[in-house]
Amino acid sequence: MATAGHNSNELTDKERQALFAHHVRTDISIEAKIAELREQKKANRKLAQNDGFPSAKIDHYTKALQAEDKQKPVDKHRSEKENLIWLGLIHEDPNGDLLADRATKEQKIFAAGQAAGLMARDRVSNYDAGSVDDKTWLSGWDDGQRIVRENLESAMNKRNAAKAVSNKEEPASEEDPFPDADTVH
Repeated sequence: MATAGHNSNELTDKERQALFAHHVRTDISIEAKIAELREQKKANRKLAQNDGFPSAKIDHYTKALQAEDKQKPVDKHRSEKENLIWLGLIHEDPNGDLLADRATKEQKIFAAGQAAGLMARDRVSNYDAGSVDDKTWLSGWDDGQRIVRENLESAMNKRNAAKAVSNKEEPASEEDPFPDADTVH
């Protein structure tokens, strides 16, 4: 142990205890935030379920969106498709084209940009600026933003109107679907 006034980098027992307590408090704080986020996610999933989007669909989309290796979700899809064919739940392609559901490079790039636009991610592709691929991705991003801009408010209004009818209430007219963050409802 270091003695008082010693210029060693070794921690005293009390310093170690204080540092340990700091890390424990930080962990507890993080766990509380995680629990709060889990509750928020649970509430969001309940709303999504009410809107007709099961959790499995959200999980699948999120995993595919965030996959580093985009081939993995494609391979999984093919395997699951094969299982459904074997079970007789869907028909095999009569032409025997194993790549019938394969997207072109341009379609994949556009779809990746569109997904980024829908998720409000930064408008920056991973392609060389100004390249054909970059322009394709940016066009997809713009389309994703357009879809949200043109459709989210009407979707929210329709959902709220249906909810009001099911609750036997009058639908709120012209209600802002994007209330201020500091407003509590």
